Amino acid sequence: MNDYNTVEVAFYKKTAKKATIYDKIVAWWTGGDYCHTEIIINGFQYSSSPRDGGVRVKQHYRDSETWDYVKISSSDIDIRKGIKFFHKTKHCKYDWRGIFGFISPISDREDRYFCSEWCSKFLMISGVEEMFDKNPSKISPMRLYNILTHTKYEGNIIKRTINRIFKKGN
Repeated sequence: MNDYNTVEVAFYKKTAKKATIYDKIVAWWTGGDYCHTEIIINGFQYSSSPRDGGVRVKQHYRDSETWDYVKISSSDIDIRKGIKFFHKTKHCKYDWRGIFGFISPISDREDRYFCSEWCSKFLMISGVEEMFDKNPSKISPMRLYNILTHTKYEGNIIKRTINRIFKKGN
C-alpha cells in the first residue's frame, strides 16, 4: 500500500526561466501569475501537459523560483480515488481546444484534458470540498489557485476589461 502523506498543488509561474511565450499568453489571457498546474504527491507530478502531449506522471524537482505550492490537508482528500482517476486518464491527450472554454461555449471532451481541468477533476474526485460545485473545464491555473487559497479571482482578460469599462461609466 502506498503512503500518500504529502499532497500539494503546484502552480508554474509565468516568470519562470523556462516559461515559453505560450505560458505567458495563458497567464495573461486568464488574468494571473500562473500558466500551468500539477498535483504533487510524494515527489511526483501528475497533470496534463502540452509539453508531454497529455496526461502523465513524472518526477518533480522542487523549485520555489519556478513553482508556488498549495498544500492539501490529508484529512481533506481521498488520494486513492485521485490515483484511480489518473490510471483511467493517463493516456488522454492534451485538450488544446478546451483551453478556449474559459471564455467560449466550446464543448468539453471527456477524452482530453488541459492542466487545470485535469487537476481540478482530480481534486474533486478525491473529495476536496472547495471543488464540489465547480466545473473543471472552466478552471484556469489562476482560478484554481484562488479557489484553493480562498482569494478573489478577477477573471480572464475579457471579463477584466468589461469590468473596467462599466466601473468607469458609474
